[in-house]
Amino acid sequence: MKILIEHPPIWASACAVFRIHDAVIFTYGDTIYNPGDVPISDDLIVHEETHAKQQNHNDADASLWWGKYLRDPEFRVEQEVEAYANQYNFLCNIIQNKQKRFEVVKRMAEILSGPVYGECIGLEKALFLIREKSNEITTRDNRKNTR
Repeated sequence: MKILIEHPPIWASACAVFRIHDAVIFTYGDTIYNPGDVPISDDLIVHEETHAKQQNHNDADASLWWGKYLRDPEFRVEQEVEAYANQYNFLCNIIQNKQKRFEVVKRMAEILSGPVYGECIGLEKALFLIREKSNEITTRDNRKNTR
């Protein structure tokens, strides 16, 4: 993926919907836009690669995806839950401590339930959905059922 230190094509539209700032990262097609030139960690790359895949790695589909993303909070949550779950799975391969993992997923849920995404989901629901999509809850529940 390319990384550009500039605003994405949908910047004005996103600003009209969300309370965002230059430190927010965007994916449009196969490009990550990083207007604030903030460090991009490997796990954030995984998150953004999920969005690139959702947009079929091209600008035409990205335009349609962003149109729906900006106007449809349910679609937005669905797309972000998938991206955060992939990001969380990546981090779980690195972080062994269960408390640290929970702190990471809780922070993701706080961001998803906050103003950057239009406060379109509650914290507890965001936490549950990310953990469920990452298979953390299913795996844990299955272990309980096999004992």
